Amino acid sequence: MTDPDLVCGIDVGSQGSCLAVFDAGGERLATSYQPHTLSYPRPGWAEQDPRDWRAAVVNGFRDLSARVNLRRVRAVSFGSQLDGLVCVDRDGQPAGPAIIWMDRRADPLCRAAEEQIGPDEWYARSGCNLDGSHVAAKIAWVARERPDQDARTDRYLLPGAYMVRVACDADAVDRSNASSTMALDPDGGVWDERLLGAFGIDPGRLPPVVGADEPVGEITAEFAADTGLPPATTVVCGCGDEMAATLGAGLVDPGAVCDVLGTAEPVCAVADRPLRDATRIAECHPHAAPGRWLLENPGWASGASYRWFRDQLGGGLDYDGLNALAAEAPAGADGLVFLPWMGGAMAPRWEAEARGGWYGLTPAHGRAHMARALLEGSAYALRDVVEAIAAAGLEPERIVCVAGGARSPLVRQMRADATGVPVTWSEDVETTARGAAMLAAAGSGLHESTAAAARTMSRVAAQVHEPDPAGAEACAEGHRRYRALFDALADRFAELA
Repeated sequence: MTDPDLVCGIDVGSQGSCLAVFDAGGERLATSYQPHTLSYPRPGWAEQDPRDWRAAVVNGFRDLSARVNLRRVRAVSFGSQLDGLVCVDRDGQPAGPAIIWMDRRADPLCRAAEEQIGPDEWYARSGCNLDGSHVAAKIAWVARERPDQDARTDRYLLPGAYMVRVACDADAVDRSNASSTMALDPDGGVWDERLLGAFGIDPGRLPPVVGADEPVGEITAEFAADTGLPPATTVVCGCGDEMAATLGAGLVDPGAVCDVLGTAEPVCAVADRPLRDATRIAECHPHAAPGRWLLENPGWASGASYRWFRDQLGGGLDYDGLNALAAEAPAGADGLVFLPWMGGAMAPRWEAEARGGWYGLTPAHGRAHMARALLEGSAYALRDVVEAIAAAGLEPERIVCVAGGARSPLVRQMRADATGVPVTWSEDVETTARGAAMLAAAGSGLHESTAAAARTMSRVAAQVHEPDPAGAEACAEGHRRYRALFDALADRFAELA
């Protein structure tokens, strides 16, 4: 009897790479996590050496080989960090450091592009806000500020496209990653040459756009030798990490919202057609599943704020200890409100200069109130996004929480109370690698479609958090205060930043 084929999903994030091996039924057989190094050469800049991603993946496979027979792996795929730029030369080697998603150096170039195409038209054409976090602006920055690097550059790649090049030397980018340039037509999945022209980008220097579940080649001999994978291993293109996380939670049909409780807190609602949000809080991106799109907000510094609180004010407590501390304070934190904009606001509207903090501190408040208010502040931002998604035509029936923060029942209940929507979660909260594995399974023929892979391989909990009336009332008052503070400060953020 032949052992069944396996697939590997690879989550290439900013903090590290997570590799997970699954069988076709969705059983996770082994996992390896390999950290990455981040560099902040100037305020507002964030870079990585993309060669570190390859090294992390190679080391991850070597680690996995002690626990699973890699010769059984039929296909691999990637769920990669969005909004990053990797310039590569003719040999596919990096021509400079990767400018990653949290980098804001290209903001000024958006003002120049806006003189050619206004923000409303830009959003209508691309589904994206004209924002310096997106890749088209970063490409323009390299062309203007690093002309020598630009002259060495043959291709402008997204992190996912770079990993495809590393694994099988293919020249391809999936629709979800391509959409994060803010220069793709999400309705048709093709490059928008007018939007590219506003930043002076030659479309011939961008890779062809393909489906996320499309096989793009077999691994190179060098990659096979380095990783221990069989030479015939198929590489399936893969998608952006938020799309992979949503897919990994089993969400391929309208009616559900995926709340990704990680370093940031992206919010993704599945749609069966490309929609636009009149408030532009949510962007429109192709989903990893064919024939599906997402209304998506890229998130605010949710987990990053909690980590900061743990490191600076947590008194040695771990996250479980902080959650227990927060549970000691009442819902609404006795009027204390946290503004979750430590990395800028993405709700109730996009404001890059917004900053975080607590409002309402009195001598009666302690660390428990501060911890609870911090968690509730992110729940209020989620409410803003969910309401915008509903107004755009996607009334949510449930919210599925994933990533590290989804382990906390307190955090999940807050989201039900804040939004009025039932909340469940993935029992395997690390769904990005799982979603990438679903694409590998579909693209290599282990499942007949990506939707079939998602339904078979997901692990959504049966339990549901229903909104609690008392908690919902406290959250409604907290959200009112939170919005009043945003409105009072909205015209002063640039001055106060």
